[in-house]
Amino acid sequence: MRKFLVFSLAVILFLGAAFRASLEFEKPQDLTIEFLTKSLMQNSARAFPSPDALQIFMCGTGGPIGNSGRAQACIAVITPEHFYLVDVGAGSTANLQKSGLPMDRLKGIFITHFHSDHIAEIYEANLISWVAGRSEQLNLFGPKGIRTLVKSINETYSFDRGYRTKHHGEDLLPSNLGLIADKKIRPGKQIIDGELVVTPYLADHNPAHPAVGYRFDYRGRSVVISGDGNINQQTKLISNSTDILFHDALSRGLVSNLEHAARDLGLDRLSKIFFDIQDYHASTTAISVMARDIDVKLVVFYHLVPATDAYLGEREFKRNMPENFLISKERQWYILPSGEEEIKIIGD
Repeated sequence: MRKFLVFSLAVILFLGAAFRASLEFEKPQDLTIEFLTKSLMQNSARAFPSPDALQIFMCGTGGPIGNSGRAQACIAVITPEHFYLVDVGAGSTANLQKSGLPMDRLKGIFITHFHSDHIAEIYEANLISWVAGRSEQLNLFGPKGIRTLVKSINETYSFDRGYRTKHHGEDLLPSNLGLIADKKIRPGKQIIDGELVVTPYLADHNPAHPAVGYRFDYRGRSVVISGDGNINQQTKLISNSTDILFHDALSRGLVSNLEHAARDLGLDRLSKIFFDIQDYHASTTAISVMARDIDVKLVVFYHLVPATDAYLGEREFKRNMPENFLISKERQWYILPSGEEEIKIIGD
């Protein structure tokens, strides 16, 4: 048996080396490219699964500070009839495309506030959903200031839209569908889209004001997505009796270490930034304390401050975490079947 395994390994290594060597020649290159291209197109042609569930996809779990492979803030909310994003930071649309999400179904983006790491790829999401065949204008929901933001984006990319429609034709890329529509929201005023109910709430992220978070309810299942902010009374009220709370999380230990290390090295500007950010993000401890007083099945840290994939960094975030707390991962799915209590996690 041992000899057989050794022989099999040797054969596999030989075949792998032979295949790699063959790619130095044009014919094998062409055949391989043709095979990979067809495989990619087959993946794109597959119908997106639509179980009777509220599905959450983590398209961005990091922030502007840190050194990791995490994209900036972005969470997708999907049902059989709905597809929305909450924020769309840098790097997040690549995760959307890699995961084969039905971009032609994208109905809108809910913006929590106007920090760059939450709005950097709004137009990219608009563009890829327009190209995919979205049938209506993309709605951008957000607090006061959303009209100014949408006007600026539409003006900034007016040349881009014009080039694309002129190149591909009005029938394929209707010019009016390349424009983003603004939808101002008010905390507490629900947005009802069929069986999906979205409730905005006021967040504490001063001096970024107004800032909001959102609760999504669908067929007996619910999630809250915080955006950025400290824990306040609104956070507690909106998160009570919910299945999952997705909350931005700051590791005070890691950020404090960054602050002190920068100061010791004479990097005073950087040290000041690390000091300042500690007062407008919820710490892991503050979230844990709040969760004791409310009815929430699962708490998931996202928008990690600082963003980290390192073992020690993640251990710091997990320190003293209750059992029903998790650290989100890129391109992770949370599936909540309608009318049940189960939470399925894919990509754990």
